[in-house]
Amino acid sequence: MQTRFKLLKMLSDGNFHSGDALGLELGVGRSAIWRHVQTLRGYGLDIYAVTGRGYRLRTPLELLCESCIIDGLSEAARPLVTGIDLYSVLNSTNDHLMRPEAMVLPGGSVCLAEYQVAGRGRLGRRWVSSFGANLCFSLVWHFNGGPDVLSGLSLAVAVAVAEGLSSLGLPHPGLKWPNDLYIDGRKLAGILLEVSGEFSGASRVVVGVGVNLRAPAELDESIDQPWVALDELLPASVSRNRAASVLIAAIVVAMSEFEEEGFAPFMARWQRWDVMMGKSVTLQQVQGVIEGRARGIDATGALLIEREGETSRYLSGDVSLLREAASS
Repeated sequence: MQTRFKLLKMLSDGNFHSGDALGLELGVGRSAIWRHVQTLRGYGLDIYAVTGRGYRLRTPLELLCESCIIDGLSEAARPLVTGIDLYSVLNSTNDHLMRPEAMVLPGGSVCLAEYQVAGRGRLGRRWVSSFGANLCFSLVWHFNGGPDVLSGLSLAVAVAVAEGLSSLGLPHPGLKWPNDLYIDGRKLAGILLEVSGEFSGASRVVVGVGVNLRAPAELDESIDQPWVALDELLPASVSRNRAASVLIAAIVVAMSEFEEEGFAPFMARWQRWDVMMGKSVTLQQVQGVIEGRARGIDATGALLIEREGETSRYLSGDVSLLREAASS
């Protein structure tokens, strides 16, 4: 695998490289280069092979860099990030931090991957991403208290991601309860929180984040919902390393703030970008489907839905805008 990613690093400039030159540099034959290229194509990379010229990526690739990400952290975030580990390929960054061996990691430990073989979203959904195109990372945080002290945490993380993207130039990041980011009905980013620990004791939280930065068009067939990439929304491309620094910093600062003050500081910030407020929605739960009008959130982060003049609060479920509301 190490040879494969040395090859990718050589190709990342977007220029042609002959099979002979690549093989000489890596100490392997041309047939081995071809096999590595086939594997890399399986990761969603568009690699051209032209007789007489060699191999090249369709577009240059900015690989992630641990030191670059650390250097780009804000002053407030730097002491809160205790370590950054970068991997070429993982099943899932969340899974990696949920392993028994990872339980000893301190809060503020971050794991990033260029590519996830089995990335996960909420409700068991698959998170699809091409190698080196987007951001997939997870981080660990510890809280002194059981699940009751974590009420609203997923919304607070979503606010942090929205504020980070706003600082990168995104004018109006839209928040969809409980923790997705949507732009004009298309998904831009998703968040997955996994909690472990004693019911009344300390809690360990793994926060997973996936952001579409420049998802290739060929991913359309693999994604079962409308999506959008940040590059489509901004006049200029954003550096992946810069985006990683900004978003990691925003999240660890938010986690520290939540640890001290709970959800209260985030409520008004959520309302600023709530894309569902006042719109007709459906909420799918195990017990059935609820239809009504979204009335924002309460102080715990619960979703408020009005039905026949009465407003009820909901703590879980899969919510979506009704089609007529989304198109109006």
